[in-house]
Amino acid sequence: MTTSPPPDSESFKQATDATLRAIAGKREIEVTYTPTETLNKKLSLTAPDRARLPTPALKLNDRDRAVMRGTADAEGLRLRHHNPKLHARNAPSDERAKTIHDALEMARIESLGARDMAGIRHNLNIVLDEKYTQLGYHNLNSQRNDTLPDALHLLARLHLTGEPLPPAAQKLADLWAPWIQERLGDDWFQKLEKALNNQDDFQRQTRNVLRRLEMLGGEEESDNPTPAEETPPPPPEQDETSDQSDMESDQNQDEKEAEQSSGDSPSEEATDEAESEESSESGMEDEAATAPLGEDAADENIGEVRDNRKDAANSLGTTYAIYTTEFDEVVKAEELADDDELFRLRGLLDKQLVSMQSVIVKLANRLQRKLLARQRRAWQFDLEEGYLDSSRLARVVANPTVPLSFKQEKESEFKDTVVTILLDNSGSMRGRPITTAAMCADILARTLERCAIKVEILGFTTRTWKGGKSRDLWIANGRPDKPGRLNDLRHIIYKSADAPYRRTRKNLGLMLKEGLLKENIDGEALVWAYNRLAARGEARKILMVISDGAPVDDSTLSVNPVNILEQDLRHVINWVEMIGKVDLTAIGIGHDVTRYYSSALTIADATELGEALVDNLTNLFDL
Repeated sequence: MTTSPPPDSESFKQATDATLRAIAGKREIEVTYTPTETLNKKLSLTAPDRARLPTPALKLNDRDRAVMRGTADAEGLRLRHHNPKLHARNAPSDERAKTIHDALEMARIESLGARDMAGIRHNLNIVLDEKYTQLGYHNLNSQRNDTLPDALHLLARLHLTGEPLPPAAQKLADLWAPWIQERLGDDWFQKLEKALNNQDDFQRQTRNVLRRLEMLGGEEESDNPTPAEETPPPPPEQDETSDQSDMESDQNQDEKEAEQSSGDSPSEEATDEAESEESSESGMEDEAATAPLGEDAADENIGEVRDNRKDAANSLGTTYAIYTTEFDEVVKAEELADDDELFRLRGLLDKQLVSMQSVIVKLANRLQRKLLARQRRAWQFDLEEGYLDSSRLARVVANPTVPLSFKQEKESEFKDTVVTILLDNSGSMRGRPITTAAMCADILARTLERCAIKVEILGFTTRTWKGGKSRDLWIANGRPDKPGRLNDLRHIIYKSADAPYRRTRKNLGLMLKEGLLKENIDGEALVWAYNRLAARGEARKILMVISDGAPVDDSTLSVNPVNILEQDLRHVINWVEMIGKVDLTAIGIGHDVTRYYSSALTIADATELGEALVDNLTNLFDL
């Protein structure tokens, strides 16, 4: 008996498309395959009749095909059972609460399919196992704040379908189950199950879950009051060092703080496992921020803003303050991972870049033509030496002693240029956004270096969730009011301007490392990048920020005015643009950043990356 060969990639894609449309119950669904699509993705709230799937490999094994089928099944179920407008209307404003809101909605969608069809249930479990294996959840030893939404998604699916969890997911569920049960009780999933077939009712119960987790903050007042039987019991007493007691003390100290933040994420134990490595680096200082930058007016303004920002009482033009810089660090990418891990992560990024090779060549050629066109050549006439001017030949023949009959070629002065790319490394960039940002930085670095333009690549995040050692110091000092920025900054140098791309290319893969992405404090990162750039000697300086939206740091926002970080970002941007020594531009990954930056463009995913850069990046080099 002979067995038929496995289908080729195109045939498999056609079959997958047909299955997806059948599950969705819509024939006109647009199915696109993109290289940056990952298993760890968010709900699509803006394209209800569009499905995006990862580009399949040329050769697929049985597990690869099962993962692709499961991914397509999830998209089909989303298109069948999910109303994006209703979801957006019910979504909370806080980013962490919104992530849990999305995770539970996805659990509802997948549970509806898993209950109806055993094949879909099998495929979804394989996707879940593959996703959490890639994220390394099977190796977790403690809770981490960024894994809470995934844990709630897992436990909701477990209770709603009765299907055992795959091995890679079981560890995460076991770590969080006691904490979740303590806060939500034993029956939290039963109310979700009763509302499973009604999205509006289900999301109303989801908000009750968020309320019990104390993640709605000031939004509670605008919600329908929770019935008495659903009111959560007061949380049990905890150790004084836990962040729950920290948050409660903060709220007792200032009642207004309840509407300024959604509260700290649960569990002091949820700090990143890399914190032990960070303790040895806590004394590092930002050499760029302390280096002298010259005596011109722009450099004096840089120092003025940098110094005054540390003390709100003495600041000029801003009320932003920094509680302490003792635990901030500037670190090279090579110090956050060993070479083996960097090469492994770079390999993952290279797989995403395979389909973008033509974009790199196209962009480089366009930029080269643009730059060469600026190197205009001209002739100077009526000179006493140089090339003989043929238009004056008759005059020279008639009288060879006539002067000023020569010409010389003159090149116009061309400004040497340096570009700094500042990347948002926050938790909200997880998944497709950070992959797109890494690809964007890689393409720009290769392209600009090919055009003999120096490129520096920087990243910014925080060392821990929930404030770290800065918050501990604030607590030890008696919790003074409005302390200002209350977290430990981590600024990362992926590539310095003078380092060649070939020696630092592996560093860009670090952005895909699980646990690296935490909070984002954009204003100070922008000052840091600007100071480094301003100290260089090139005539033309360009600073490009790649981000996905507003700055967020829960520790800072919980004890300061709710808009402190956003106001500081606007102040720094206005200051940079007013000085005019550096050209500032921004690329928004999935979010419009034009409300902050006057020069900006938005990229939804990598399929739009090439054309957007080709059409818009060349404008930066107009002289």
